[in-house]
Amino acid sequence: MSGFEIWGDVDRFRTAGTESVKHLWAKVELDRRRKDEREPWFSGEYRFERKFADRVPDCLVYGGPVNRWIEIVAGSDQPYREKTREALRLGCVVHWVFHTEHREQQAAARAALEPELEGPFEFGEYDPRAGELDVGTPVTYKNYAFPVEEFAEFQPEEILGYRKGKARIERRACGWDLGLFDLAGSHRRVIAMTRDGRRFKSLAPGQPDEDAVWDFPTKDAVKALIENGRVTRLGPVGQPGDQDSR
Repeated sequence: MSGFEIWGDVDRFRTAGTESVKHLWAKVELDRRRKDEREPWFSGEYRFERKFADRVPDCLVYGGPVNRWIEIVAGSDQPYREKTREALRLGCVVHWVFHTEHREQQAAARAALEPELEGPFEFGEYDPRAGELDVGTPVTYKNYAFPVEEFAEFQPEEILGYRKGKARIERRACGWDLGLFDLAGSHRRVIAMTRDGRRFKSLAPGQPDEDAVWDFPTKDAVKALIENGRVTRLGPVGQPGDQDSR
């Protein structure tokens, strides 16, 4: 016996694989609170178990002031750091929400995230028996550093989801807007002119597209800076208005 009930049409909340009742409850409760406008709830479209790029968030709140990627943890191990970086890259803030019976997993998650944490952050928790749900405070670019560890971060064809056409990157200055980076202390919006990252343009913050500088940085310079740990992502890839999530 679970000690709590889930009622109504819940099929649209289910994951494709085996799912515990404890995990399913949190998604159903998120939707109930959306309908009742009862905390925690957010403006935007709630999408449960639907593809966003090549990933399937438990819940994606899309189209509000910020896009929210909500992950529910009820016993299964998670690639906490990898999922957090993927969500941030694609323009979402990330909520990690844990069942109260699995607080030990919070320690594993914090160990995975803590090396890059730079500001206040709290995990969410939920307790189906008590009817309690708290999504905590999200991971964002304001409280989490995103060091670039491989050149694939500068190759549109390698960025998660691009290869399958799911996570389209906004076109800008005749290239692909890879987002804002700190390149050895210089903040530049980098635009890939080829899908494999052979050539770039870049813009200083606020600089008009027509003034984009060719071959700054060069491919070799980017690789050298990455090898020396001097590249940090400061924001997501360019987000088209019709971002594909299904």
